[in-house]
Amino acid sequence: MVIIVGLIIVLLAFALVAWAILTQRKAAGQVADFELAKKALLDERVQDDIKKAKKISLTGQALREYQTIQGQYQYLKDRFNKIDQEQYNAQKLTAGLNVWGTKKALHTLLSLTKEAAQVQASIKDGLDNLYQQNDRHHAAIRQLHDERPAIMERIKNEPESFGPAKDKLLAFIQQGEDSYQEYLGFVEDEKAVEAAEAFEALGMEAGQVTNYLQTIPMLLSQLNGKFAEQIEEIENGAEELRQRGVILDEDAFKADFAFFTEQKEKELSAIAELKMKEASDIATALEAKIQSLYDMLEAEMAAYHRYFKQQEFIQQGFDRVKEQNHSLMIELAYLKGRFTLNHDEEEQQQAYEKEIEDLVAGQKEVSDALAHKTMTYSKALDRQNNWVLLIKELDRDQIALYKQIETFQPALKSAKQRAQEDVASLKDLKRSMERRDLPGLPKLFLDHFFALSDEMDRLEKALNASQVDLDDVQRQVNIVSSDLDTLREEAKVVAEQADLSVTLVQYASRYREDHGQMAQVLSQAKDLYEKEFDFAAIIESIKPVLNEIEPDAYARLVANQDDVEL
Repeated sequence: MVIIVGLIIVLLAFALVAWAILTQRKAAGQVADFELAKKALLDERVQDDIKKAKKISLTGQALREYQTIQGQYQYLKDRFNKIDQEQYNAQKLTAGLNVWGTKKALHTLLSLTKEAAQVQASIKDGLDNLYQQNDRHHAAIRQLHDERPAIMERIKNEPESFGPAKDKLLAFIQQGEDSYQEYLGFVEDEKAVEAAEAFEALGMEAGQVTNYLQTIPMLLSQLNGKFAEQIEEIENGAEELRQRGVILDEDAFKADFAFFTEQKEKELSAIAELKMKEASDIATALEAKIQSLYDMLEAEMAAYHRYFKQQEFIQQGFDRVKEQNHSLMIELAYLKGRFTLNHDEEEQQQAYEKEIEDLVAGQKEVSDALAHKTMTYSKALDRQNNWVLLIKELDRDQIALYKQIETFQPALKSAKQRAQEDVASLKDLKRSMERRDLPGLPKLFLDHFFALSDEMDRLEKALNASQVDLDDVQRQVNIVSSDLDTLREEAKVVAEQADLSVTLVQYASRYREDHGQMAQVLSQAKDLYEKEFDFAAIIESIKPVLNEIEPDAYARLVANQDDVEL
């Protein structure tokens, strides 16, 4: 058995070694394939293409792109070096039986080769773009060179399109031709740096020429065509408005036209100096000014119509608040003879009257200004809109004041009615107490009764005064009503105490013979009832003695007491 197992192990080991040898031989072939792949990449002669690209004029963005390509090429060379190192390492590993180490080396070679191919493809794309961009720039510059005679002839033959810019523009284009010839000389002499700088300058000049050829005719057409027509239209429109009666701010109008003339000259000067940015900014300002003139004419026309449309409403408002104020004055004159005015009602009416006078004066001022054409209708409309607000405020405030003072008579009538009712209630209370046939009333109650009577007398005098102070009257009415309610409660308490004191005396009398203290208390109670009329004292003197003799008697008597009605 042991021999069989050993034989199997030997066979397995032999098979494993054979597999490793075959795998390593296959790997050696793959290493050779990577050598061929690297050689194929090198055969594309990327380095020669980069050297050629260096000879073309490189400036600006093109220069930056070229520098990026150079950086990529340096990285590519580093990848090739790493490929050589890994290839050597893999070759050594294929000579042994380290299959796993060889696989790892082959994987690294594959990654490095793929990355090198991607970088090289990116370099080639970059070079293609660089050559295409260079071709486009050269084509544009060559086109400008070829078309320069025709452009100069066009400028000379179209003075309306280039106007004051003609001489300077021709000189600039001629200077561009001189620069082009100088550039060709640098190229011929293989002066790469100078050629690159000259090429960049030519590119900028070509862009400027294109901009001049497009912008100058457009600006002059706008200035001499569109703007001139609009100014003429504004002048005609202004004159038409004047004929209709619309008033314009002539000083502002003239200032705007002076601004237009001044800015027009500045724009022409900027065009003559080929300052396109400055000329375009001035054109934008002129367009805004023209629009503001249109807006001003439209606003004045709208204000003219609005003013007259609103004038009737304003006049009705004036008449209404004047009539209100006159009614207030008459009403206050009457009330002042009958009432004391405590809340500046007359002063308020006079203040409103002054506001109305100011409104009337303001209206006359605006009418005169419009008649003499010293105020525009837009300004007049602003004043008119302010009057609308003031009239609404006056209308609201005067109505509120009128509602306030029209309550004087009803308030006085109501106060008299309440006073009469309170006097009648006091008399009814007095009669009710008299009907109870009491020997007399407690001093405190009588003091309150006579004090209330005096208050009622004072209230009657205030109500019948030649000038009634409604605030004071109302205060006194409230006091009298409150005191009357209090006195009514006191009267009820007195009546209840009087009834209870009689009940207690009658009930307690059964204990007079047998209890000396009760006899003494009842003797005192007689004097309190007949002479001092202190019913509360009678109750307080009998209650503790009765509770001592008969504990539940007092509570039972109180519970059985009839309610008092006055």
